[in-house]
Amino acid sequence: MARSKLESAISREVKAELIGLGWHVEVITCNAYMRGIPDFYCYRLDSCAPDGELHRWVDIKRPKGGTLTKYQAQKWPLWESIGLGVWILTGTGQEETLFGPPNFRDWWKPRYDKYLLKSPADILRDTK
Repeated sequence: MARSKLESAISREVKAELIGLGWHVEVITCNAYMRGIPDFYCYRLDSCAPDGELHRWVDIKRPKGGTLTKYQAQKWPLWESIGLGVWILTGTGQEETLFGPPNFRDWWKPRYDKYLLKSPADILRDTK
């Protein structure tokens, strides 16, 4: 057996578990123009949620050696700035993670800072 599971194997297991727990899971299949989009869009009715629904963008990473791509490092902070979160799961048994705050920042490394996109205000400020 490989030292660590491939993300595709982890994805299949997590998807099956989430469906079994009552989540609707949409697998997001991206092409060259959809870089940085998480692996799953998940939805669940939940009476504890403020509006009775939970919507989650979920990305699957290997527990060891998983990294963010350049496009994830660009897109996810932008999404965060407008109130969208991304939850990273590394295997089954982590559904509780989806009830907490988005956790992609737990995976952030200083080397990703170089990928951050500047806001229009930053660009204008730099030209003065």
